[in-house]
Amino acid sequence: MTTAGTGGASTDRPIILSEAGLARSIQRPGGGGKGRVNYANVEKRVERLDVRFDALSAALSDQVKLAASIQSADPQLVLVMEAREETIDLSGVASSMGIEVVAEAESRVEPDDEFTLASDKPRSPLIASCLHAICVNQTSLNSLLTLWRAWKKDGKLPRGKAKLRDFFVHLKDIRPWGTHDRLKMIDWDDHFGGVDLDQLVSIEIELWFRGSDTTRNAAQANVTALLARDGGSVTSSAVILQIGYHGLKARVPNRVLEQLARGQFESVEVVKSANVMYLKASGQDALPIGESTDAEAKVVSPPPTGSPVLCLFDGVPAANHSLLSNRVTVLDPDDLTADYGVGVRRHGTAMASIAIWGDRNFDGPAAARPVLIRPVMRPCEETYPPAEELPTDSLAPDLMWRAFRDLFDETPDGMPPSAPEVSIINLSMGDPATPFDSVLSAWARMIDWLSYEYGVLVIVSAGNYGQLDLSPSNSSDLAQLAGDQRRQATLAALDRQQNARRLLAPAESINALTVGAIHDDGAENAPLGYRVDPNDGLVSVSPVSATGSGYRLSLKPDLAAPGGRAYFATGGPSNSSIRFPPASPLGPGIKVAAPEGNKETHTIGTSAAAALVSRRAARLHDLLDEVTAGRTMSRRQRASAMKALLIHGVDRFADLSTSPLQLERAIGNGILVRDFTAGCGSNEAVLLFLGRISDAQEQPLAIPLPDGLSVREAKRIEGTLAWLSPVNWRHRQYRRAALSFVTPEGPIPTLGTARGISSDTAKAGATTVQHLSWDTSSAWAVGQGSEVTIRVKCFAQAGGLDEPVDYAAVASIWVAPAVGVDVYTQVRDQVRARVAVQPGA
Repeated sequence: MTTAGTGGASTDRPIILSEAGLARSIQRPGGGGKGRVNYANVEKRVERLDVRFDALSAALSDQVKLAASIQSADPQLVLVMEAREETIDLSGVASSMGIEVVAEAESRVEPDDEFTLASDKPRSPLIASCLHAICVNQTSLNSLLTLWRAWKKDGKLPRGKAKLRDFFVHLKDIRPWGTHDRLKMIDWDDHFGGVDLDQLVSIEIELWFRGSDTTRNAAQANVTALLARDGGSVTSSAVILQIGYHGLKARVPNRVLEQLARGQFESVEVVKSANVMYLKASGQDALPIGESTDAEAKVVSPPPTGSPVLCLFDGVPAANHSLLSNRVTVLDPDDLTADYGVGVRRHGTAMASIAIWGDRNFDGPAAARPVLIRPVMRPCEETYPPAEELPTDSLAPDLMWRAFRDLFDETPDGMPPSAPEVSIINLSMGDPATPFDSVLSAWARMIDWLSYEYGVLVIVSAGNYGQLDLSPSNSSDLAQLAGDQRRQATLAALDRQQNARRLLAPAESINALTVGAIHDDGAENAPLGYRVDPNDGLVSVSPVSATGSGYRLSLKPDLAAPGGRAYFATGGPSNSSIRFPPASPLGPGIKVAAPEGNKETHTIGTSAAAALVSRRAARLHDLLDEVTAGRTMSRRQRASAMKALLIHGVDRFADLSTSPLQLERAIGNGILVRDFTAGCGSNEAVLLFLGRISDAQEQPLAIPLPDGLSVREAKRIEGTLAWLSPVNWRHRQYRRAALSFVTPEGPIPTLGTARGISSDTAKAGATTVQHLSWDTSSAWAVGQGSEVTIRVKCFAQAGGLDEPVDYAAVASIWVAPAVGVDVYTQVRDQVRARVAVQPGA
């Protein structure tokens, strides 16, 4: 393990609260310059697009027929326009043509034979790609076709249409949003196979969010009528203006899903509707939790005190388990407890156990505070044994908002909020039907808005995949390998399957802290039997963990934590894929409370990893109270500080391997290692800054330097910046506040390139956390009175920033113990002296 400074850590040396310098205005980055993209084969592209444009009228005709069949007026069509390396705002010209822009999303793609990179040595090998979804009727489509033909002729358009003229230059593709786009599917055959075709099953439909009540009501009425023709009905609906969401829950006969699984789309009316953005099955990605052991759990830990600061949105936990009794408070306004039978309370019990005790294999102390559970799952009536998932008639965005209101808002009759002290929400669940595919899910958008609105750190699991395709290899080949060869074969399979193992909603949330899993736990080596360790005892990413990136290639997951060792079974015929069954009751895996009696069992997956991180966050919450005693701290600053301290505590193990899977896609910034509640070593100083910054401003963060650094010995400077950003769901950039810091500056030799994650990768896309580390062995001819400065910069994005943004930053300096310098005391004393003489102090 490469972590620095942990060996001599002491609570007598807590993290040091420092002050950010005065903010000053800075110049906004300039635009223009030579473009990054060359346009090749333009005539060929125009000819290809011409065919696409010609096909649009036929697609609208299909919508005309569908609308006529339910006596609906003004049939419309949603078109997807994909453009390369453009930043054009189409809203004005679209509005003048009667076209509504209903969605935008941005990603990065490889160059191709039509759009090539202008530089031989580009800073990034990828090209920006923006998806624009627009809604047209017959009149506006005719106008669009006329303008395309005019531009194709001589590259010119009438006055007022210049933006559309420029857009056509960047256009890569245009097509109707079709049936395959609408189906956000898990394996339908596997999920619904073998059930009664007349049985009603739950589905979720997300409609394109339209700009007026009238158009939204008409769209919902049309979809409701089409569902009725398919034998279904709407059971609930929700419109959330703040995130541009319009969703329906419905029940349809299972035959509808069978027809979709067989590709018989013409037989299902609702999936053909242009009003439908997505249609998907309900579900949850939790891996099954195994049976319990026969041994009784032993509890030796003082009872908790104070109010809960950590809340789990999860299933109902076991009521009287000795590991949970008097340590869990349940807030259940929806009375989901009544739906749970004996032995079904698996997921909530396991996650509550981890939040309180961590991995029970280590037999550590219980959490100092009680943990709050707000149930949001119930046993599913459509599966056996019952899987725990969101209630059949609940839409995830709406349920999340209601759950937040239950915690933080006064009731309609004036009663106080139920849990205003909660600062951390754990969400160890995900939607297997919504893997991230460049368009932010409504669930992620809701989490982003809620976390900023209420100033809460939301910790989300990256998602789980219960099997791994090994093609062109097979399970027997993998089992016969040993040591690093087996681990590398597993990693190669994960790399080949990246596109099929993406983050599961809402893990792409930009404000949430997303947690992946490593293949590790504290269990002793239990008998394997017919089970095989895919990494053969070596450290690696968990084979069940979803991998990144996030929105606009943001670094995701943000970090990784132990998710238990997942094994696969052998002994049968060889298969091209391996499945990961529940952990054995005897392990290995993360040891947790079992749902019955006072027994224990083991579990695996990113749900457990996220719960471990949430437990650590709750400890940091109380540390912040101690460190900031006497100072006002906003809820957003507290959430940002917990986020920054968690990420500042990551590192990599020396024997970790993820290649050929990219490190940042596997474990993000690193693996959770440091616990700053244990304090600092004498050879390091860790400083916490709480700040507030506006658009086009920067603030300096100063790290005072100690004496004794003029020797050639290992030194390290690290910085972590975290914030919660307001968002604009209408804009492709989405994140309104782009914060970043620059390479440390001061009277020291140049630090050079950051180790591990590069600066460009750390701040790419729409991230809200940045972590960088610089190593050097140079001699520093400096001492007390000198300082290293890291500047924090803020620029508005996504249509502007209306208010200052709260943030937190952690900066540290570490020196090899062999130098013999008391870094902590020297830095702490200088910080105290500077704070004491600040104006107004």
